Amino acid sequence: MKRKFLSSMLAAALLYVGSFSAGAMGVEEVSVPNKQLPALQQSPAGEYATVLEMQVKSGMESVMTVKTDMYDRLVMRFSNTLLMDTQTGTPVSETDIAAGDKVFVYYADYVMETEPPQTDAAAVLVNLEDGHAPARLLTAEAIQHPAEEDGSVTILTDNGELLLTVQKDTDIRPLGTKNIASADDIHMGTRFFAWYDQVALSEPGQAVATRIVIPAQQGSRFAIVVEGDMVLPLDGRVEQGILMVPVRTAAEALGYTVVWNGENESISLKKGERETLLVLGKDQYAADIRMGVAMALGAAPYEVDGVSWAPAEFFSLLGESVTLRAGELHLGIVRNNQLPAPN
Repeated sequence: MKRKFLSSMLAAALLYVGSFSAGAMGVEEVSVPNKQLPALQQSPAGEYATVLEMQVKSGMESVMTVKTDMYDRLVMRFSNTLLMDTQTGTPVSETDIAAGDKVFVYYADYVMETEPPQTDAAAVLVNLEDGHAPARLLTAEAIQHPAEEDGSVTILTDNGELLLTVQKDTDIRPLGTKNIASADDIHMGTRFFAWYDQVALSEPGQAVATRIVIPAQQGSRFAIVVEGDMVLPLDGRVEQGILMVPVRTAAEALGYTVVWNGENESISLKKGERETLLVLGKDQYAADIRMGVAMALGAAPYEVDGVSWAPAEFFSLLGESVTLRAGELHLGIVRNNQLPAPN
């Protein structure tokens, strides 16, 4: 089915918020326009490689040339590239990589067909261990907390092909800092490294993580598709590893009535018998205002240039289908291999 692009005036789709600014409320303002952000690389390609040449350039992008099963020579540019020891889960530097090293590389899903071909390296893993697979670089596509609240979470990832359980005692750490990390730091859109042993032959596959390493998160943008064929005029964006969407644009496309209340800086969303409320600056979300139970999603709603933003997971709380596939966020249509929305 050919996708429909919203062609109505963009101003009608924005949530006008009057005379206050995000900075005045103490909410961090995002100054980088969406069009300047790179596209979300949800599932970068990964394969074993042999380093042919490593050029470390001070003040410039370093370049690594490798040989893989697919390419005799593949030039990989380093730009925000993650470098990690796959056995210890600790960072390494570019100077630790030399010609002849066996590495595992993750790279962008585009390769420039130059001579030799070129691409951008997303991550390079060194110190490979015989008999053990390297860490997987994944993106959280949906998060589910079990009803019994045993401290574990289930993550849908790998384009809907893997359900990864992170248990309460799983080793979770940030990459290259001394901060404390936990499963609560993983949200829809968070990029992470995962180690696991066996994958159950189910649909989707299932595995239990033995270790999780969360690197610094990069800002990026993604298209938002509603009901399978309507592409919204505003892209969403990944901020600190959380998928953020324009509230009014997304909600109205899903059939909600959206009302702004300037007195308490809140946004009311109503659809049928369901009504909920977002308050700018407060990381509190509920499926219905009558429930009285709110949960944090890792980021508070905020406003920039007349547009209010909130985590995409919020719409999952409302019972909407929310699916991240191939770098696009799909709202409002049931797709295969999706975690069920909360009741």
